[in-house]
Amino acid sequence: MRVPLSFEERTGYLPQLLLDVIKRLRLDLGTKVKISEAAGIHGDLRHRQGYSVAMTVDESRLLQVSVFSMLHRDVRRLDINSLLPDVATIADEIDGQLKLQMLRFMAADATERAANN
Repeated sequence: MRVPLSFEERTGYLPQLLLDVIKRLRLDLGTKVKISEAAGIHGDLRHRQGYSVAMTVDESRLLQVSVFSMLHRDVRRLDINSLLPDVATIADEIDGQLKLQMLRFMAADATERAANN
């Protein structure tokens, strides 16, 4: 919360990133996927908003904790046979999204530094 943002500025990206997680869960196991373009856009956005790398990583970690907490809360309604593979898929997708966010964030940072030199 060190960067002053409105609720929309702070959370507006979440629906698309979560939709991309859902799309990934609906694919057959082993299907190759392109990581969410929304994740790259989010990395650019967070850079412009003044986030640090650590803040963006924390944000991704909080997303995973929130998703896994929700799964735990509703575990009785879930298919136990698919739960662990789905958790692995969710973690892989969110980690892949974070990687793309960081690549775009660092590219924006490098461009900014080059422009200032």
